[in-house]
Amino acid sequence: AHTHTNTPTHTNTTTPTHTPYTPELQKTDTKTLTQHITFRTFGMSGFLPHCVCVDGTETDTWRVALHRYWRLPKVPLLKPSCRLAVDETAAHPMAVGKLVNPHDSIKEGPTWLKGKDKRTHLVRGMYEYAHYSQDKCNDDGWGCCYRSIQTVVSWYRLQNVTDKPIPSHTDIQTMLKKNDEAHKDLDVGGSTWIGTVEGTYVLQWHIGADCRILFVQEAADLPNFTKQLQEHFETQGTPIMMGVGNYAYTMIGICVDAVTGDACYLIADPHYTGADNVKTILEKGWVGWKKLDFFEKNAAGKFINMACPIVASPENI
Repeated sequence: AHTHTNTPTHTNTTTPTHTPYTPELQKTDTKTLTQHITFRTFGMSGFLPHCVCVDGTETDTWRVALHRYWRLPKVPLLKPSCRLAVDETAAHPMAVGKLVNPHDSIKEGPTWLKGKDKRTHLVRGMYEYAHYSQDKCNDDGWGCCYRSIQTVVSWYRLQNVTDKPIPSHTDIQTMLKKNDEAHKDLDVGGSTWIGTVEGTYVLQWHIGADCRILFVQEAADLPNFTKQLQEHFETQGTPIMMGVGNYAYTMIGICVDAVTGDACYLIADPHYTGADNVKTILEKGWVGWKKLDFFEKNAAGKFINMACPIVASPENI
């Protein structure tokens, strides 16, 4: 945050008018009055194409006015605690050390989708990519949905919607055993596979987030949900938990040829077991654009569930 001393003139004809002074101060001769104004810089990754520097965001009504004017979602983006660190190399205070937005370099869409009018709809904001073998947990073969849950929770943390910790596998199993009759005999600490339905329970219990469920009878029907997926990323912007047959994935975007309607899907694959090396992850396709046949192969004739987390509207953004 940077502090400046200015005369208190603050009327702008193109943005909402913000008057952070008391009536008593406004009666004072402005030629002699000075006031300290603190400007804070905020990153708008996924929401605006640039950073913003603005004062007065400690005031609730001013934040609400700015959210409306800039058409920002109802997640905390302008609270003083959301400001950028002075040290540009510093990690986000809510990050836990995993890769943040590893898809950034491929977000324009796949090069192999040749349409001239490609429209890309992506996760809005930041998330951390969770996958097998992180956190000293050997979950290869059973932990994919746990990792998808962790990726989604990281989004809520990095958007300052919640300060709840990333749940471990044991945390998730404990919640299921305690709150769900169907899992009363769950072996906490074991290697029990769970699906997206359990994932929606955990998101509700842990961070109070509801999900909209999209049920796809068979993988070939996935293109029929293109509009719903586009709408989700534009209005909610959260990562989507996918149950594809016996596998879980995290969808972080969709790219559509506006002429033909052909679609491809940006997937953060939790089945990756290697080191957090962005180059390797992208080159090997662990985070990458997938065609329909990817889901047809992995669903193996079974259905697909997509759990689309909804952004709660906090009263104080």
